[in-house]
Amino acid sequence: MKASPRGVLVAAAGAQAAVSLVGFGLPSIGPELAEEFDLSLTALGAVLTANLLGGGLFLYAAGVAVDRFGSRTATLVGTAVGAIGLVAAAFAPSTPWLFAMLFLAGVGTTTIPIAGIGALFRVFPASRRAWALGIRQMAVPVGGVTAAVALPALAHAGGVRASLLFSAGMLVLLGTIFGLAAGEARLAPTLRPKAELRRILRLPGMWRVLACAACFIVVLQAILVFSVPAARDAGLSRFTAGAAFLALQVTAGVARVVWGRIADLEEGSRRVKTLVEAGWVAAVGGVAFALALHAGPAAVIPAAILFAFGGLGWNALVYVQAGELAPAQLAAQAVAVAATVVFVVSAVVTPPMGALADAAGWDVFWLATAGVAACGALVAGTLRTVTPAVVSERT
Repeated sequence: MKASPRGVLVAAAGAQAAVSLVGFGLPSIGPELAEEFDLSLTALGAVLTANLLGGGLFLYAAGVAVDRFGSRTATLVGTAVGAIGLVAAAFAPSTPWLFAMLFLAGVGTTTIPIAGIGALFRVFPASRRAWALGIRQMAVPVGGVTAAVALPALAHAGGVRASLLFSAGMLVLLGTIFGLAAGEARLAPTLRPKAELRRILRLPGMWRVLACAACFIVVLQAILVFSVPAARDAGLSRFTAGAAFLALQVTAGVARVVWGRIADLEEGSRRVKTLVEAGWVAAVGGVAFALALHAGPAAVIPAAILFAFGGLGWNALVYVQAGELAPAQLAAQAVAVAATVVFVVSAVVTPPMGALADAAGWDVFWLATAGVAACGALVAGTLRTVTPAVVSERT
């Protein structure tokens, strides 16, 4: 019996949350890792990024696997590889082994987000697709928040091993549920992978979608990485800065669903307008946040919420736009290309952003961030609205 679209959505969101337990939750047990493996700060940083590095480097390969072998097979195999990596990491005898096994876990689990997006493309019509992807994207911070609560408690009770084994168990459970619900939908390849990649990059508008994603990920990184240090430097208390960051995270989840719902209006023909609107909201929010840092706590949290609503809510919109530019047999790979750009830019841009803040101060930093958001909105405005190329199984 074929799963309902809502069933696929719930399963995809659950599997994504399981992936985020490690990818975005491992820093919550950073002190325990450092103590157990006697890690320097440099080594700890490497260990904490190993999982995301493995996933990011193999995103496009995951897209090829989903298109070649289907969502079900790719998910179940990726879940097995990811779980093996986490279990091996739990019993790691040394730091290099820990890094290698967390890297392997990232390689395996990178199939899950791509398969999830591909499955939702198939089962939801254009009029509900961006909303569905917004729900799935909301699982990313949900997984991170769950990890922030569960992993330290487990580490306190049973050490790092208990945290990693718990993550492996959740991955097996939720990854398997999604794999069984996702369906196969294997599509026959028409070209070699390199030729398919060239075809994707030559699609009209694809480079502009990628440029838009590059601008918006700069804004997202600025908000997530530097908002708390900026608030503390402005004289806000630790509690107020933490409350502002919590408001950012909650707003991120809400924004992804709201923007997705707006993008689905007019039978899915409002994708481009919604991207533009999200960019301009982020630009205005960046200016407001820069000013609010001089006005005290009462102004900072509302400004942070406005900033986050535009700057943290765009992911699903970019992935939908990239996937719908491509023919059905290349949709997962097109999404993987966009996700790879997001990953690479986020990794590369953060150190220079910190240098800018140190050299020019927070006012210049946030105004520059607002300018990048405006550039993303302007680039998005040059895109044309396309008739979704991936047809739902329900139509």
